[in-house]
Amino acid sequence: MNKHRIGISRRDFITAAASAGLAAYLQRGIDAAEPETPDKAALQGTVNRPRLEWFQNQRYGMFIHWGPSVIHGGAYDYSDLSWSRGGLPPDPWCGGGPIPPDIYDNSYKTFNPTQYNPAAWVQLAQEAGMRYIVITARHHDSFSMFDTQQSDFKITHPQGAYRKWMASQHPGWTDEQINRAADIIGQLADAVHAEGLGFGIYYSQPDWIREDYRIALTGKNNAGETVSQAQRQAAAETYQDFMHRQLQELTTQVGKIDILWLDAIKPSHVKEHGWPALWIRQDTLEMVRRNQPGILLNDRHGFEPDYRTPENEDARYSPGTVQESCQHVGYQWAWRPNDRVPSVKWFIKRIVINASRNSNILMNIGPSPDGTFDPKQADRIREVGRWLSHHAEAIYGTRGGPVIDNSDQPAFVTTRSGNRIFVHVLQDTSAGSEIRLPGVMISSAVRFGYPDQSLPFRQGNDAGFLRLPETLDPLDEIIVIEGTFQADEVL
Repeated sequence: MNKHRIGISRRDFITAAASAGLAAYLQRGIDAAEPETPDKAALQGTVNRPRLEWFQNQRYGMFIHWGPSVIHGGAYDYSDLSWSRGGLPPDPWCGGGPIPPDIYDNSYKTFNPTQYNPAAWVQLAQEAGMRYIVITARHHDSFSMFDTQQSDFKITHPQGAYRKWMASQHPGWTDEQINRAADIIGQLADAVHAEGLGFGIYYSQPDWIREDYRIALTGKNNAGETVSQAQRQAAAETYQDFMHRQLQELTTQVGKIDILWLDAIKPSHVKEHGWPALWIRQDTLEMVRRNQPGILLNDRHGFEPDYRTPENEDARYSPGTVQESCQHVGYQWAWRPNDRVPSVKWFIKRIVINASRNSNILMNIGPSPDGTFDPKQADRIREVGRWLSHHAEAIYGTRGGPVIDNSDQPAFVTTRSGNRIFVHVLQDTSAGSEIRLPGVMISSAVRFGYPDQSLPFRQGNDAGFLRLPETLDPLDEIIVIEGTFQADEVL
């Protein structure tokens, strides 16, 4: 857990904000009308069913948290993106971090990822078996990793070390050419599209630097002075206009975007804790869908979501619900030296358990200040990719069930495709035992990859019973069953 979190997970905090129509924000302690919930009927039909099917078929994606503050990864015990910035953020769910604001905010003047090679990143994702990539375009610290015209706090700032370096490498280039080459998001989008992977953009609705956001949430300016209700309302509108313009840029300038991963606190947490929040407006949502037909949006806004996003925990099965669990490889989202390298078994359990619950897994790996990944972490996810390449049909394109186990340490879980069930045995203690498969009528059972190795089974009145092998694959013993069963119908 992030040591600066309180109560619930960080991203679940950041996602409570979007039951809002034109105002799109909640304000606590002021005489403002609570914003009306947008008419869901007006947004129905904008979600493309085949796109949700595509999304579920991917099952495994790469999440990338990256920004200038990673240069402090070795200097502070805690150096996560945004959350490590000192001072008191306007959002009540964060208490500030150890890096002084003046040092944090000037990181871009030193951040110089000269080894950034987006094609190599895409190749790593492919070798890892990850079928789509989502990257932070702008986190809570307000810094834009793309060439926005809405803010000077960006990767293409003339005083930015990376932009300066890019200019030095190409003395004959125009400013436009230099900015395009230094645009982290645009360059990665091109590389992802060239290889046919899915591409997603993470965009933070909270902003811990802009004064208009602080005024809208707290009613106070940066000096701590209380402002009028009219000023607070105007600040909210100004900030929402800013988000609208930035999302207009992103959805028109980097080619196809499959996923817009909005971050904010969820509406349920707003109701539970009474926290103020500020989200995109309905006209912004409509603009995004208009610019990117078929784009998928998560659940961290106030409108009808395409899918749910549990954070740093495996998804829990919910009938008819499409989900994506986001988790990080290391101890935090952003890079830090000598970080954790989980076992291959840990990765496989995350992938398999979530797939069994109709959930993708979006696994975060943070690039270092020079633009490369930790070699040990990169090698580990390649190991996982090799395993996936030999067991692809039991993961990709499957749906969860028909047997559901939402416990923390399931002995086995199931995925399914057509009339086949893949039983994933995750605990060695199950060797030689008989397992019960409720609602399943078994016609055949074999070990995955060994179609001539049949396993004994019997049929009860309301369940099939399968005898497991005496020795099990320590990573994931997969049994392929053919038969009949009933399962939740999801896309």
